[in-house]
Amino acid sequence: PRGALTLDDGAVRAVVEGRKSLLPAGIAAVEGEFAAGDPVELRDAAGRAVARGLVNFDAKEIPLLIGRSTRDLAKELGPAYEREVVHRDDLVLLPG
Repeated sequence: PRGALTLDDGAVRAVVEGRKSLLPAGIAAVEGEFAAGDPVELRDAAGRAVARGLVNFDAKEIPLLIGRSTRDLAKELGPAYEREVVHRDDLVLLPG
């Protein structure tokens, strides 16, 4: 992976147990340098990797999205931001 996204507990549950896409509201932190389409690691608050996926945004865009709803982002930044950060179809869960 080119970078990592740290998820809050609710996002970890949604991604791992609910098999849902990762939304901006569930991201707590971002690290690394990556572009949209690159593989990233998804980590829980303890730093344990729970999944890997192809990200829909560049690393430099994600700090603007952290903790915000897709609806709010679309209103402020335009419809291109009303989408998931990592779609469930582009995500693989890791054992553990």
